[in-house]
Amino acid sequence: MPRVTRESKIFVGNKEFKVDDLLKTIIYLPADSVNQFFTGIGLTIPREIRIYVLRELLREKVAETRKSRLTLADELNYRLSWFAEFSETQLENLLIFYDDMELFKYYLEDLWVELFGYMLDKKVTPLDFKHLYDSSLAHVRNVGLELPDLKTYNLEIKRLFFDAPGKIDGLTPERIRPVLYKSSTLGEVREFGLKYDVDVPRRLKKNELAEIIIQELKDRKEHTEELEKQIKKMSVILMQRFAIDHDIKASTELKKEEIIEYVLSNAKETKESYYTPDSKDVYEEEMGMHENEKVVPEAEEQPADVYKPRSSEVQYVQQSVDLSELIREIKLLRQSVEALSVSMKKEDVQEERVVEQQKPMEFEEKDPLIINAAEFYGSSKTLKQAIKEESLEENQMIEEETSQKKEKKEVKPKKDKSEKQPMSKKKAIILWVVVGILSIVLIHFIYAIITYYVPGFLPAHQRWLNRIEISGTGLLDYYHNLLSTLGI
Repeated sequence: MPRVTRESKIFVGNKEFKVDDLLKTIIYLPADSVNQFFTGIGLTIPREIRIYVLRELLREKVAETRKSRLTLADELNYRLSWFAEFSETQLENLLIFYDDMELFKYYLEDLWVELFGYMLDKKVTPLDFKHLYDSSLAHVRNVGLELPDLKTYNLEIKRLFFDAPGKIDGLTPERIRPVLYKSSTLGEVREFGLKYDVDVPRRLKKNELAEIIIQELKDRKEHTEELEKQIKKMSVILMQRFAIDHDIKASTELKKEEIIEYVLSNAKETKESYYTPDSKDVYEEEMGMHENEKVVPEAEEQPADVYKPRSSEVQYVQQSVDLSELIREIKLLRQSVEALSVSMKKEDVQEERVVEQQKPMEFEEKDPLIINAAEFYGSSKTLKQAIKEESLEENQMIEEETSQKKEKKEVKPKKDKSEKQPMSKKKAIILWVVVGILSIVLIHFIYAIITYYVPGFLPAHQRWLNRIEISGTGLLDYYHNLLSTLGI
């Protein structure tokens, strides 16, 4: 089914409405009415839909913010460098951070356009669409054109959205660890826990602190049964002093990574498959797809409630920044051009040599002129005179011969360098294809630099480029992430 747009038409009851007309009232529905409608028809929505809408909506805003702070090595600029991998909670908080009601209105419009498309995919009836539309009309008549509260709307409709198997907040546990650790505050991580009904304690209990110290001693091979008993009898203050004296990083205050692990081990989405990381290195991974995250082939069976995109134009998947494939393709392209250029030069040199070998000899060797003074009879004076005369005659002969050869050369048409044997058709096609590909890559890269600093430049072309995907990420997004990674 083709993707739904603002210009698409939907049957509402027995009448056909344009989506853009439905948006004029439906975006003002409060969260409780939205929850009531979807619960009533028994429909939940893939979280990827809302993540996609938020990411596309905020992309230009983030680019503008980062551009204005390029010279500032501040925390916000660093956090936004992870924007392409933000979880749903981080994207929601970013929308609140900008505190722009016009931006919030665009978000609601874009979200409902995607929801309409999903509802049509799931065969929601025209009568249900009519109930939704009538509810929005009644609300607008009673309250007016007043948007829902920006800070609570997303939180209140959170139960309508579900994660794909093995994910939480749109990411796998393996990927959400470094993303939250590198780009979220402690408060945001705690908020992430509350969203999934996990109330993270503010402090560790006494026995939990003791277990951390004892485990560290075991790892160092310094543990004894007697020492363990002593630690467990200590007060919290003495435990902390013991940890400081033995250079053990343990405190009743939870660290960011401990909060993340607490949420992952207690949230129903990840509780069953949770495992404790082998080391803290999992929090130090950089941007890009995790090696354990594999794209599920279309041929494999997926749960019936997992959302599948309606067309190839939009893919509701977690975006990532994997530059290895793009760099590899550029290197291979460059190597092909260089190899082709060297091959062509060698063939041109060989052709020139063949032509030169086929040329007739223009100069014939002459036997040297020998003057046999022993056979000359007369005085030495006359001998010198004779030698001089012969030398003059010889020079004159050489000059005449040279002159004649020059005249022959002038008469003979010169072979122009441009008259070399033409390049074969196959080589010419290969060369033009390679040059064309390089030109396209260069043009798109230049366009990516322009849109990186001028986000609103030719938006239609930006959307078209993002339909071309490399490792699950739009081509233009790849270039933007590459520029961000290079710190340009």
